[in-house]
Parts: sequence; structure tokens; C-alpha cells
Amino acid sequence: MRTPEEMMSIKCIFIPLLALALPGRVKADWIRPQETRVSGMEGKTVSLLCNYYTSSTGYIDLFWYRQYPNQAPEYILYRGWGYSGKGFASFATEKFYSENTANTTILYIRKVVPADAALYHCALRIGNTEKLTFGQGTLLTVSLNIK
Repeated sequence: MRTPEEMMSIKCIFIPLLALALPGRVKADWIRPQETRVSGMEGKTVSLLCNYYTSSTGYIDLFWYRQYPNQAPEYILYRGWGYSGKGFASFATEKFYSENTANTTILYIRKVVPADAALYHCALRIGNTEKLTFGQGTLLTVSLNIK
């Protein structure tokens, strides 16, 4: 019969070896847009969708940012998954809203105008860390509604 110390030694060797023997089983958190380009019609509501994966069972925050050419990304909003957390930038409360599921986040932009054309990034945060995992981005173009 083995001592507890011997069993612990075996576990310390076996678990890392098991992880090496099962490639693809350990997945990193990720988030990515469903489309890299979306076109919207002026005055209509546009939806941008990102899919995400996390192995975490804790709180998840899903963020959206807007980026104009040659500028830093600008925070729009976040909404929690698994709890009721949410927050908006002051300019975003009437224009933007989002919905989340266990593997998607959707940003809705109401009554789009040409000034809304930009690169939109989704981001994932697990728990109360400072680390954000960003998606590639979705380029929104807005077509004029000429009557």
C-alpha cells in the first residue's frame, strides 16, 4: 500500500503527462465575430454577433467596443452572462444594447447613421480579472437610405 506522499508524487507526474497525451482537450478561452463585415441601411437596426467559448463556470462579462480608423477602441457596453451585471458608456444607453447566451453575444445598433460605420470588437472577461480576450472585429458599413 502506498503512502499519501507517494500517491501525491504519482498524481503530480500523471496529470501533466495526461494533459500532453490528450492534445486538443484543453481549450483556451476565445471569442470571434460570426462575420468580419456587415452592411446596414441608414435608419435600420443592425445586429453584430460573436461566438465565444470558455471552460470557466464563473461569471462571464461580454464587452463591445467601437474603433474608428487611426483611433483606439472605445468602450460601448458590457453585459454579464450568469448574473445580472451590465454597464454602458454615457453615449450608448439609447443607441446600443446587447443580448447574451451561453455561447453568443449580440450587439444591436438602433437607427444606424453613417457615423456608426466603424470596426466593432467583442471581448470576453472571465470572473473579476482585468484580462480581456478580444475578437478580430466586425467592420460595419452604412448605406444611405435614398428615397
